Amino acid sequence: MRPVKLIMSAFGSYAGEEIVDFSKLNTGLFLISGDTGSGKTTIFDAITYALYDKTSGGKREGNMMRSQYAEDDVETYVEFTFSYREQIYTIRRNPEYQRLGKRRLADGSPRYVKETSKVSLLMPDGKEFRGKKREIDAKIEEIMGLDANQFMQIAMIAQGDFLKLLHAESKERKLIFSKIFQTNLYYRVEEKLKERAKQLYIQVEETRKDILREMERVELPDEIEDREELEKRWLLLSSLDMPPIEEVMDCLRDIVEIGKNWEKESEKQTNALQKKIETLNLQIQRQEEINALFQALEKAQQEEEKLKEKTSEIVLLKARITESKSAQKILVEELKLQKLKSEYEKVEKAVGELKEWFENVMQKELKLQEIYEKSQEMWENNNDSLQEQIICLSNLLPHYEKIRKLEQDKENAVVILKKHMENSRTASEKYENLYQRFFEEQAGILAGQLKEGRACPVCGSMTHPHPARINQDAPNQQQVESAKKERDAAEKKRSQATEGFQQIQGELKSEYAQLEEVLEMQKKDAEERWDEERVREKLKVLKQERNILQSDYEKAQKNMQKFNEEKTHKKGLLESREEQRFELAQSVSEQTKVWEQVFKAEKFQSIERYEQAKTGISKIEKQEAEIQKYEQECVRVQTTIQNLKEQTASKQRIDVKEEQETAAKYQTEWKEWKAKHLARHSVQNKNKEAQKKLKSYAEKSGILQKRYEMVGNLSRTANGNLAGSAKLDFETYVQRKYFKQIIAAANRRLVKMTSNEFILQCREVKNLSSRGEAGLDLDVYHMVSATTRDVKTLSGGESFMAALAMALGLSDIIQNTVGAVQLETMFVDEGFGSLDDEARERAVQILKELAGEKTLVGIISHVNELKEEVDWQLQVRKTEKGSQARWNF
Repeated sequence: MRPVKLIMSAFGSYAGEEIVDFSKLNTGLFLISGDTGSGKTTIFDAITYALYDKTSGGKREGNMMRSQYAEDDVETYVEFTFSYREQIYTIRRNPEYQRLGKRRLADGSPRYVKETSKVSLLMPDGKEFRGKKREIDAKIEEIMGLDANQFMQIAMIAQGDFLKLLHAESKERKLIFSKIFQTNLYYRVEEKLKERAKQLYIQVEETRKDILREMERVELPDEIEDREELEKRWLLLSSLDMPPIEEVMDCLRDIVEIGKNWEKESEKQTNALQKKIETLNLQIQRQEEINALFQALEKAQQEEEKLKEKTSEIVLLKARITESKSAQKILVEELKLQKLKSEYEKVEKAVGELKEWFENVMQKELKLQEIYEKSQEMWENNNDSLQEQIICLSNLLPHYEKIRKLEQDKENAVVILKKHMENSRTASEKYENLYQRFFEEQAGILAGQLKEGRACPVCGSMTHPHPARINQDAPNQQQVESAKKERDAAEKKRSQATEGFQQIQGELKSEYAQLEEVLEMQKKDAEERWDEERVREKLKVLKQERNILQSDYEKAQKNMQKFNEEKTHKKGLLESREEQRFELAQSVSEQTKVWEQVFKAEKFQSIERYEQAKTGISKIEKQEAEIQKYEQECVRVQTTIQNLKEQTASKQRIDVKEEQETAAKYQTEWKEWKAKHLARHSVQNKNKEAQKKLKSYAEKSGILQKRYEMVGNLSRTANGNLAGSAKLDFETYVQRKYFKQIIAAANRRLVKMTSNEFILQCREVKNLSSRGEAGLDLDVYHMVSATTRDVKTLSGGESFMAALAMALGLSDIIQNTVGAVQLETMFVDEGFGSLDDEARERAVQILKELAGEKTLVGIISHVNELKEEVDWQLQVRKTEKGSQARWNF
């Protein structure tokens, strides 16, 4: 970075706009001189502030740099133009401060406003970089390749901070070198190794816990020999934090083998009892079937005797039915009469509806006339008031119209939401029903795979007398999944409908709030005093609206006249319909008289005959049904008796009570053994599963342990955590190479400045401390006495020379590092006052040599002797109206 031009306005001790043109300097050493407090360091601050929004010392923020000498209307800002890698950049930055506003307060006094902090960056192509303040600051740091602290340590060594790089701890130097020499890659290697070691340790621990957890699941078989000795072995292994896996597997193998024999014994006893029960139950079932046949025969014979007793009654009933069927003719005649009566009632109903319609039309006409007369009266009496209301309503109508539309949308959304909620509920019920039925059919699917002689996976039985059946109507898995997709789709639509409803409801709420604001504003407007110009404008608008309203009123009068004409026409139609109604009523009346004559002659007799015939026919139908039922019952009983006699031929009854008691005894024993077998089978399966998992965990544990030992050792080495050694991590180890190069470059100048008295050394690894981060510690080697000591033991003048040499050495290495930061300018703020004449001359000579090559070196100092040694000088002079800076060549 090489400065081109610096503009300071109302910044620090500079009251107005001060321009420092560095383009006059090509290379070489220059001096910024002036009395104490004149503003020399402010130039340094202005450059640092423009680049990083900070001052050189870090103690003053930008908002503290507003000049006390500046006029109220003068802007505070810094504009810095510099070149970097042969590209020109310009930064303009201003802090937050109070400035004089363009307008005054109501009483005429000055009004101050807050100017917010801003920054702009002009790129080499002449275009401004677009972005927020944070993004522009990041771009500047990206261009420079250094942050503010690093820049001030190697390029702008501020007053009081000159010795920071020299006296920095190893940890601080590591951060500086990481940015400058881009050694973050090695840090990422350290972190990757650390993270990988941590992950492997977690996996090793998880595997160890898995092994212990599986060991806890193991159960020892009951009722076996040597159980106490086996339990003692297993408990001892389980108590260890990391038991030897081979011994665990050997012990578990013995447990599983014993459990296998133990399970076989219970299965053998269970199967033997099962066979006895099945044989005995088959014998009992056969005999009970024979006994049931004899009981059914006795019952059928008893029913036959009862049916024979009702034979005479059935014969007599058939004769009565024949005599009663003549009553059906009477019923036919009465049905015809009922049809005629129904036709009369329909006509009478139509006449009543016609009359009701006419009365409703007349009531609507009267009401409409009343509304029109009231509206005309309101127009004539309240014309002025109506105009004011129209003006108000013209502002409110758009809101009411939107609210009406949103209300309608809300109602539609509610309908849609209810529809999708119902669809979602239906789809969910359908899926749950299909899933439940599909789940219930799993027993049938499992039973379809059973074979005689093969153990059932549920109960373990080798025989399957009553396997579950699959319902033919049962759904398959595809139907269940399809129903699930339908349910998910319906639920998605319901969710979307819900979101739509909520959105409309939110818009409606917002529109009501806006309507309230409009009403409140109209209320305030009515109370405000308007000036003459606004009154004239509003009167003009009111006249236009009144003309529109007058036109609308005339249209309403024409529409009312048209309505009266239509009403007269409709009245004529209604009168014509009334005449038609009277004619129809007269016709109906005449027809009614004819019907009444028919009814009077036969009404009572017909009804009486109709009711009697209806009752008689109903009775006959019941009696015929009883006869048919009796005859069917006789046939059924006789057929049953014949079949049972054939089935019981050559058979006899036998009492099965003794066999049932024996079967119950076997069943009790079978349940006990079955429970034992299931328990033993469960224990054995659990132990076998634990054996399988422990084998897998054992193999996994061995592999992970080896990996962890290798990666863990690498991580501790790379991160400097090896026990008993210095905390030298991988990144610091690499940085020592650069550090030694910096020290070598520094010593080339330091030996000249100190007349070969001492040089700097990077502390050897064997001498590093094992506490805290180390590796970049700095010592001083005294060549006269051949002794080594800490760099902090140097005197003030020696420290200044060593720090200056370090800064110059760092600059050399940075310039020679491919792809690193390019520094073409260095500023040194004070420090020369601590040197004697000889040391000062040697230091200036070194700086001249450095600047004479390709660099600008600026010294900020008030030491008078330097003025005689440096030709290019920027003199800063303090006046009563602020500081001024001028070049003196």
